[in-house]
Amino acid sequence: MSAVDVIHAVEIEPAAGYPRPTVEIIGGCTARLVSPDGASLWLVAADLAAGTEMRWGTEHGDEAVYVRSGSLVVDGRVCPADGAMVVEAGVAATAIAGSDTTIVHVGPTDSVPPAHGLRGPAESEGRGVRVVGPDGLWATVDDTQRTRFFSDASSPTNRLWLLATDRPQYFESSAHSHSQDELIHVLRGEIRVGRRVVGEGDTLWVAADRRYKLYSSDDGVHFINYRRDASVMTSPNYDGPLLEAGEATNMTWVNDIR
Repeated sequence: MSAVDVIHAVEIEPAAGYPRPTVEIIGGCTARLVSPDGASLWLVAADLAAGTEMRWGTEHGDEAVYVRSGSLVVDGRVCPADGAMVVEAGVAATAIAGSDTTIVHVGPTDSVPPAHGLRGPAESEGRGVRVVGPDGLWATVDDTQRTRFFSDASSPTNRLWLLATDRPQYFESSAHSHSQDELIHVLRGEIRVGRRVVGEGDTLWVAADRRYKLYSSDDGVHFINYRRDASVMTSPNYDGPLLEAGEATNMTWVNDIR
């Protein structure tokens, strides 16, 4: 398996059923697995008809659902467009599409939560479903970006890492690496990694510790970035490895919990 790979959504036929076994779908759904075979992480892009239910049992790790359009309702709480819900490991849950809804659903291949990462194991008591609105838990918002953490692996009860960034103009990263495997799913615009082009609806896979550099299209890019556990970034912009979390990167605490 390549350390860097691009999965193009247009090349993937819709699954006959929901492409991940951790969720049962009751209702209308069209879904594609837009992540590489054999990877430690997976990503499903799906369209849900109004009233469709997503049902989790207890055999799963920390998972998240980002709502691109429409809404999901969980125990009376509404997760609106541009928000996300985190279903913590081992928690049975049901989410219902409040209208026709488009989602990006991410999770780990191994359902056992990580125990030896930077923050150690998450607590098993008190796990549940966290619903985070469009403003996120931590955010950096200015003329060049709107970046939000929905989960930065610092919660006592989960280690999931999910970030969204919307860049309204051309963006170029430094050459850098992360200590965790990651999936980057493009919501708008495109990014390039070398000669690889990742367009809207496509997913970029990058293995842990692989050095790479991103370039966006001229009108910017909007993407979500998912990892299974806390990570550090190594970049020439920093004196040493930087813990990638809201407080450590000087983001603003917003706490848009629903």
